[in-house]
Amino acid sequence: MHSKTYLEKVIYEIHQASSFFLTSRAWSSPTHGFSYDQSRSIKYMDALMKSGLIKEARSDVICILGDWENVAEGIIFTDKALYVKSPKNRSKHFRVCYHDITALNYDSAAVELEITTRNNSEFYIDTPMWSKRNIKIFLEIASGIMEFDHEDRKRLEQIELPGQAHEPLGELAAGTVYGNISNAGTLYGQDKFGTPRGHGFAAERANHLFDKLTGKDAKIIGDDNAKYGADRIVKDINIQSKYCNSGSKCIQECFENGRLKYINADGSPMQIEVPSDKYEAAISAMENRIKRGEVPGVTDPAEAGNIVRKGHFTYEQARNIARFGTVESITYDAVNGAIISTYALGISTVLSFAVSVLNGDDLTESLKKASYSGLKVGGTTFVTAVLSSQLSKAGLNSLLVGSSEALINVMGPKASAILANALRSGTNIYGAAAMKSAAKLLRSNAITAGVSIVVLSSVDVVNIFRGRISGAQLFKNITNTAASVGGGTAGWVGGAAAGAAIGSAVPIIGTAIGGFVGGLAGAFAGGSLAGKASDSLLGIFIEDDANQMIAMIEKSYLQLAEDYLLNKPEAERIIDALKEDLTGAVLKDMFASSDRQEFADHLLVPYIENEVRTRKRIAPPSTDQMILGLREVLEEIADREQSLEPGKLQLEK
Repeated sequence: MHSKTYLEKVIYEIHQASSFFLTSRAWSSPTHGFSYDQSRSIKYMDALMKSGLIKEARSDVICILGDWENVAEGIIFTDKALYVKSPKNRSKHFRVCYHDITALNYDSAAVELEITTRNNSEFYIDTPMWSKRNIKIFLEIASGIMEFDHEDRKRLEQIELPGQAHEPLGELAAGTVYGNISNAGTLYGQDKFGTPRGHGFAAERANHLFDKLTGKDAKIIGDDNAKYGADRIVKDINIQSKYCNSGSKCIQECFENGRLKYINADGSPMQIEVPSDKYEAAISAMENRIKRGEVPGVTDPAEAGNIVRKGHFTYEQARNIARFGTVESITYDAVNGAIISTYALGISTVLSFAVSVLNGDDLTESLKKASYSGLKVGGTTFVTAVLSSQLSKAGLNSLLVGSSEALINVMGPKASAILANALRSGTNIYGAAAMKSAAKLLRSNAITAGVSIVVLSSVDVVNIFRGRISGAQLFKNITNTAASVGGGTAGWVGGAAAGAAIGSAVPIIGTAIGGFVGGLAGAFAGGSLAGKASDSLLGIFIEDDANQMIAMIEKSYLQLAEDYLLNKPEAERIIDALKEDLTGAVLKDMFASSDRQEFADHLLVPYIENEVRTRKRIAPPSTDQMILGLREVLEEIADREQSLEPGKLQLEK
């Protein structure tokens, strides 16, 4: 018995290969007359099921021809039977199981298809609405009267049906690329962690992260490099971070020529954030500066407590955050990763849910697919955040400086500006600033993309060491993953640039929202197209391990079916039971087996023996019955010979 997916692809193959599977009078659908049950409304399908006409479940419906509610004629194909509604038959409705069909006769002159079943019943399809010749071809394959050869079956496997359940390449790519872009933005901000004063930048980022997590309205603004500007803002308070090895040094860094450098627009002093363990010494140093009249507009030393701000971290903690492999560093990266992965999870979940609903999946199935995509992307983004940040702190970022700057020089200022503005937030930059920023972003994105590919491919790597997939399969999987991530990133850059341009032309949208939406759309399309293109191209050269294992199982099944004398209903029931348990994990275990053919036999035998046990016991005939039967056969032979003419009998001898 053929699976539902196999029969769906047979119908689709016939439809695509011929000018019309349905005529223009047939019900129209997005697939030009080819209607899956998913194409119908839920209300329509529920009504059809409640009518009691169809014995199979809704999920077993393959194709519907005609509108069963409003016209007198219609055909439904399920995975087991054909239903026909036609007043021209003796019965207005009839159902024929594929395995009961014994003959099909298409009379082109009478323009009708005659179906004969095991009990010699005859049914007719004679409406001019459908191509009877093509329906005959499908029924020949579904009933087993005709089989596709090996090459046809391989081609059939490559068909992707409209609305078919699919690996969510676009959804996964969009979420993964968003996570990579966000993680790269974090690395972009951490670029200075490796400098001699990198711990100060680490303290600034860590304090900002703490304020955000505790619900404060906080922003990093120090990246604009404004002279004597604030590093960050918390609840409209400008803050300058100074993390030095002593409290007095923290305060000393804030003065130039005997005057406080960091002054707000209204003339008041900015808050100076210092390490929590240097706070008291910093207060004392600021009091002395006030007494000496070095703080404009402030004469009371007690105001030092309002100017100096106690940071959330100590000096040593800030130094450790900027280093590779410390507890503080990993914790900081994990918190950043948790925040970014939450957004990536949400994006992938929403996209996957929307695509599943549009493909006709019910609510439960859509939620399940959305949860799977979200968890996969969220987990990948979190691990990528920690690993990429740690690798950057270990020196990988520095190693990529030369190559990234050389590439940006080749790209030139215009292309660099497009890249920089697509991958960073804030106002657009151009010229030398854009080239410098693009080089940093290129390094950061190269690290995060590379790490995400490794993370996504980790299961495949484990499987090859366990012998569960081949080297060719590993290469194909990793290449497809890299293509999806790379294509998604390229799509993000192009989409973000286009979206930002549209957003700038439509004030209600804005460049930020336009760039974000455009980037997501580009990542979705780019990742999906690149992944499919890579898989199709490699599929020409590399056959999936799963396909090889299925072919071996089919070979074993044919031999065992002969050994156990299986009839067609028994074979169908065995296949139904087997297909529920034939998962990817089982096929990988089979690939890892030292004797795959023996594995296939051991897999099939329990299903076959369970079915064979249900056979009725047949008592052997008695001696008298055998003698009676033999006598009847001999008498029939004698009667035939006597009836033949002598000349003809002699000729046959």
